[in-house]
Amino acid sequence: MRCIGLLATCVLGSLAAVACAADVEDAPADAWPMARGSATGSGRSAVVLDVPLVEHWHRSFDKTAFGAVPAIAWGTIYLGDLDGTFHALDLETGTTRWSFKAEAAGFPSAAAVSLDAALPLVVVGDDTGVVRAFDRGSGAVAWEYETDGEISGGPTILPAAADTPARVLVGSQDASLACLGLADGRVLWKHSIADQIRCSPTVADGRVFIAGCDGKLHVIDAANGAETAAVPIDGPTGTTPAAADGRVFFGTEGGVFFAIDVQAAAVAWRVAPTTGGQAYRSSAALAEGLAIVGTRGKAVEAFSLVDGSRRWRQPTRGRVDGSPVIVSAGRDGGQLVLVADAAGRIAALHAASGQPTWEFDAGGKFTAGPAAAAGRVVAASDDGTVWCLRTRSP
Repeated sequence: MRCIGLLATCVLGSLAAVACAADVEDAPADAWPMARGSATGSGRSAVVLDVPLVEHWHRSFDKTAFGAVPAIAWGTIYLGDLDGTFHALDLETGTTRWSFKAEAAGFPSAAAVSLDAALPLVVVGDDTGVVRAFDRGSGAVAWEYETDGEISGGPTILPAAADTPARVLVGSQDASLACLGLADGRVLWKHSIADQIRCSPTVADGRVFIAGCDGKLHVIDAANGAETAAVPIDGPTGTTPAAADGRVFFGTEGGVFFAIDVQAAAVAWRVAPTTGGQAYRSSAALAEGLAIVGTRGKAVEAFSLVDGSRRWRQPTRGRVDGSPVIVSAGRDGGQLVLVADAAGRIAALHAASGQPTWEFDAGGKFTAGPAAAAGRVVAASDDGTVWCLRTRSP
């Protein structure tokens, strides 16, 4: 996700609590239901994987490309291509369960899948601004909602709670954020900012966080859509904030990485770009007290959640526009960072140190990151290939 011509067009707990990131939310081990795994944008999965990983299957689709993170739930991969076909693929075999062809549209956005068995829906937006909810089993269209701009960021589904129905949040390049009823697509509230929204909405503690092309982090009440704060961030961004312990973390097109103190509605710390610094089009993942993020400067970096000090920087073969995913390591313990780069490599790094522990050359180019669920890692490349990897059998 990025803003086209971005620069031209477009009270906290203790430090110890921040360092531990105690309230970081993981995606469940058997599902990766939205672009960043969970509504908090943590980029973390509860799945446990041992490296090395090996190919389970791959499937190539002719005359198309993929630019979105796969969503995984209920044993199915949900993924749209840039030529207008939305695919539901069997996780174990890669065979098609169903597909939908949109006319004169593509799917740059990740999908979001409801984990509520009573609402068996998958929601995705296309580059003409149409948001659709499909029955996840049959592919029948349940409802549609139209915006006036491309949907670049994946939707965020919020489950029902108390007297609040299940909802889905969708940002659009028409600068609007819509909160829709998941069951019927009815607009519950709508909020607009001054420029495009290209990130997925992040939700934590009843607040929605939008990092916008208007050069601000917007804090919005999830109940009614009222904006409670807007923090200047020096320039535009299309990356999705990661939220933990009263802070949100993200990088910008100008190569600055931020931590925002939500309660104070102010910058907690910022890391300015080094000489020749590169844009962040990767969203951060949280692990080991670190915000871990890819950079267009052909590297993965890790910053302390406490003070922003750079703890490590690991070079990669290609740009890293896709967002990293955090999983638990099995035999070795600790956590692993899974990352896919523009040189067609999928790699695993130790989260604490950044040291490489495994890599796989898939070919093609990855502009979106992987997904991890149910013992599998799935990534889709711009040469039209979907890769499914697994832990090597003993």
